[in-house]
Amino acid sequence: MKVRVRWNRHTLALLAIVAGMWYAAEAQSNGAAHLIALLTATMGLLSWLHARANLRGLKIRLVGARPASQEAEKSIPVELRATGAISPCGLEVYVIGAAAPIFVERVPAGGAVVVDLPPPLTHSSGTLQLVVRSVYPLGLFSAECVSETSWVRRVHPQPAGDLPLPPAESSRQGDAIAVSTSRAQTGGGDDFAGLREWRAGDSPRHIDWRSVARGGPLMVKAWSSGAQGVVVMDWNALSLDEHARASQIARWMEVCEDEGRPYELRMPGRTIGAGHGPAHLRRCLDALSMQSGTEAGASRSEELKAARAATVLSLEQSTFLPKRPLFFLSLALLLAILPLRGYVSTAGLVVCALCLLWRGVLRMPVPHVLVRLGVIISGAAAVYFNYGELAGMEPGIALLLVLAGAKMLESRTPREFQVLALIGWFLAFCSVLLENHLSRSVWTVVVVLFITACMVRFRRSLPGAREPLRITGTLFAQALPLTVLLFFVFPRGLLDLGSALGRSRFGETGIDNVLDPGHITQVARSSDVAFRVRFPDGALPSNEVRYWRCLTLWNCEGMRWTRGERLSFEPQLPRPKSGMRFRQVIDLEAHGKRWLPALDHPLKARLRGEDLYPEFDQSLVSPMSVQNSERFETLSYCEQPTGQEPVRELSESHREAALQLPAVISPKLRKLTDYWESVTQNDEQLVQIALSYVKTQGFSYTLEPGEYKGPQALEDFFLRRRVGFCEHFAASFATLMRMADVPSRIVVGYLGGEYSDRNGGYLIVKQSDVHAWVEVWLERFGWLRIDPTAALAPDRVNIDLGAFLAGGAEEAERQRRTLWGRTMQHLRLWWDSVNYDWQNQVIDYNQESQRGLLESVGLRHSKLVLLIPSGAFVLVGALLVTLWLRRPARHSDPWVRLWQRACKRAGRAGVQSWMPHEGPLTFARRVALARPDLSAQFDSLAAMYVSGRYGSSHEVLDQFKAAVLRFKPARLNRKPQ
Repeated sequence: MKVRVRWNRHTLALLAIVAGMWYAAEAQSNGAAHLIALLTATMGLLSWLHARANLRGLKIRLVGARPASQEAEKSIPVELRATGAISPCGLEVYVIGAAAPIFVERVPAGGAVVVDLPPPLTHSSGTLQLVVRSVYPLGLFSAECVSETSWVRRVHPQPAGDLPLPPAESSRQGDAIAVSTSRAQTGGGDDFAGLREWRAGDSPRHIDWRSVARGGPLMVKAWSSGAQGVVVMDWNALSLDEHARASQIARWMEVCEDEGRPYELRMPGRTIGAGHGPAHLRRCLDALSMQSGTEAGASRSEELKAARAATVLSLEQSTFLPKRPLFFLSLALLLAILPLRGYVSTAGLVVCALCLLWRGVLRMPVPHVLVRLGVIISGAAAVYFNYGELAGMEPGIALLLVLAGAKMLESRTPREFQVLALIGWFLAFCSVLLENHLSRSVWTVVVVLFITACMVRFRRSLPGAREPLRITGTLFAQALPLTVLLFFVFPRGLLDLGSALGRSRFGETGIDNVLDPGHITQVARSSDVAFRVRFPDGALPSNEVRYWRCLTLWNCEGMRWTRGERLSFEPQLPRPKSGMRFRQVIDLEAHGKRWLPALDHPLKARLRGEDLYPEFDQSLVSPMSVQNSERFETLSYCEQPTGQEPVRELSESHREAALQLPAVISPKLRKLTDYWESVTQNDEQLVQIALSYVKTQGFSYTLEPGEYKGPQALEDFFLRRRVGFCEHFAASFATLMRMADVPSRIVVGYLGGEYSDRNGGYLIVKQSDVHAWVEVWLERFGWLRIDPTAALAPDRVNIDLGAFLAGGAEEAERQRRTLWGRTMQHLRLWWDSVNYDWQNQVIDYNQESQRGLLESVGLRHSKLVLLIPSGAFVLVGALLVTLWLRRPARHSDPWVRLWQRACKRAGRAGVQSWMPHEGPLTFARRVALARPDLSAQFDSLAAMYVSGRYGSSHEVLDQFKAAVLRFKPARLNRKPQ
């Protein structure tokens, strides 16, 4: 029986989803996205093999039936037997031309299930076609097998009609009639008409047994009823339609049987001679059913072809939705959209979550179509107002969430929930596009497998989660090795995208181009990694010089600073400098801006094969926004100027920008800066007196300084409350320097970093290490770094923010020495090293990495050439999975399985293999003849097997299993110990 697997609508949806995943992965150059896209495609491909194997070992046969009249209950008993190791599940069985199919949940491996199928509506003398279809396990492909049999189920026409009985032909010469009614059996006035040959259906009472005993042929006594004559029923003599004609003749036959009158049936091309009785009646009714079914069957041939070609199973259209699978699918979709919080519009998340709760959890009815349209329109409008557009990755994901929620509201059938499951695959994938952490990738894979298990459960339609989880785990285990191989060899850059697809905004945290009071405080609350740094030369900078420069702000508005316009400058090649120079390899996380971090002060950098030099404000700027993780190398000179080096004069445009003041200046602050100028002789002394003021006037450094708003924010902080974070100290100090005619600017970046000695040693800089400091222009030094925070809280330079706020350097060191502190630090650094490896080996594996890998093994990199090993891996993987799926069925009886294992071990010890027809005691005698040393042990096994399986000692199965496990005979060629 040939199995045919065809695509369906869900196959096209899978192709679209995989294509969308690959496009996003290529545009982002995201290795994790490539990996999950390949995993999805591989699981979809393997589901084709599982769909084929689901029907391949299935045998179909008829188990017997009897003809029935139209008013009787009609069914065709069919046996489905699974001969392979796979248990066919989710089967829809029907007869072509029947009104409805029968759904079979599962046929156990090695077992059989008998179902009663409705017969076809019309019948002919052709073959009966039995069809078994299934979309198991994931609904992505439709498998079908057709079995043909020459047995035809005939349904006799129902007697009907009121035409009078045709007149009997009393003078007609014909065969004698064997009468089987009670009147004829006793003579009843009929005359004996002699003997005739036996016919099928004749009563045994009329057989001439004396003639048979003498060796003669089988003859039947015949009686004649000349008074009544023979009723002739001619098909062509009636002018009724086909159905009414057959019903009328059947009615006449019924009357003749009741009255005991012989009748003859004349059909086109066939005549059934006069007769009477059950056998004669059945022959005539069979002829009527054949005559009425032949033309109808021919006229419905196109309809039967259409029924066979249908690809949508009736189960797909069923409105029966199991409660628990629906709940778990809704839960899986909620888990898929949970990581999107904070990255996409809240409106899309809320609409989708409410719809999932409404239909999937609360099981509320489907709302009116106007309500569903209102959900789509209002959700799309909210997304548009939030983003100002519907194009782009984040608005697109938010709009997809709205559409998924609306789809959930209108879903009634398993086919519609299949669409939701595929959408859930893509929504889970979107979280990897927004964040590259290993934990996010693991979460995505778990959610994808959860949704896959729900898909299997819908197709299986059997209660319980064990089997769906087992099938899902099997698919994942088979797909994972192939996915890993394809990840390394499948050609990258096939789409050749010119622009990257990344996040349109950094999310909730990250350094922005604007310094507002409280903004850096929010960033400092995050423990996310900003970037990691390796030092290839081995030298690690000390804590006091770990100032990571990112942005330089020039435009002063009091407590609020912005970068301002780009100033003109003359680029200069970096001059060799003596002192501390550090080469850094930085793995930067996506932040959506163009700044690049580097140790202060950077000399040059190399990004994507291009050399970059510092801008007019000594910061590094990427040619495009950093939408994805980037790796670049930079060189920095980390010593503060000593006053001995020659200093270029500050250009007039830069001086003017560095002295720009806000429109409103506090008189009290002006009075303070005037006093500083009056008591100092130069700018260096003025900076020192300002730092001394910060140290001695009761300023406090805290992560919760409160809010400073309005034009009086600067005066409120510096003269009254005096509680702030680094951004408040930097903004106020730089503004006061400008008021005292000292050129100044603010630098925003990071301070410090935690060192990890794993993976060769690297520095971890987190968002909580964010920092702001001031640079002032002094004629003898040039731009000099001044950190008011370090002047107020010097321990902040040597330890991270969390440890400093927890109690300072001494408290941080004490906690670090405790067992709990050491354990947590080791775990934290270990997990970060795992994430770092994930970033290096997976996320950053792109076209260049692939080229380097292939060149290292001596292969030439070519996109077309790489398709050859990719195709080879797919074919080999598919072959291995096919061989596994075609393994023979395991015997259902545990006794037999253990006995076969013992016999196999005896065969490996030199005994001729056990034959299936061979009894256990017979085989034990052969073992004794071939290996006398095994006689006692194997005789004991055979005795336990016989008494356990064929006797009443079923409770000794565990003992028999232990005995079989202990039976490990030595091979003949093994030397004795």
